Amino acid sequence: MTMEPNKRGESAIELETLKGDVTKLANDLKDVLHAVGAQGKEKLEENKKRLESAIKSLRGEAKEKFGEAYDSLQEHGKEAVELSRKKIEERPLTAVFTALGVGVLLGILIGRR
Repeated sequence: MTMEPNKRGESAIELETLKGDVTKLANDLKDVLHAVGAQGKEKLEENKKRLESAIKSLRGEAKEKFGEAYDSLQEHGKEAVELSRKKIEERPLTAVFTALGVGVLLGILIGRR
């Protein structure tokens, strides 16, 4: 019978040891989570900076491309206007009758609605 109190004592010691180990494990997990959280924030900030840099770069490239396209369209538009002026000067009656015909066709199409 002397064995039973001894086993209870050993069980109590083991239980206390187990509680201590669980507490230590919980504290270690908290520390790890804090460390991971800090690293995650750092990575998030790093990725945010990279993304902002990429956006600025793309914005600059887009402005440049749109500027080139605008200049090209403006040049082609000026050429088309100049060509139209030359054609009108060469054949003014043809230009007047063409404009009249287009106007009449548009008037008929609009009048049908």
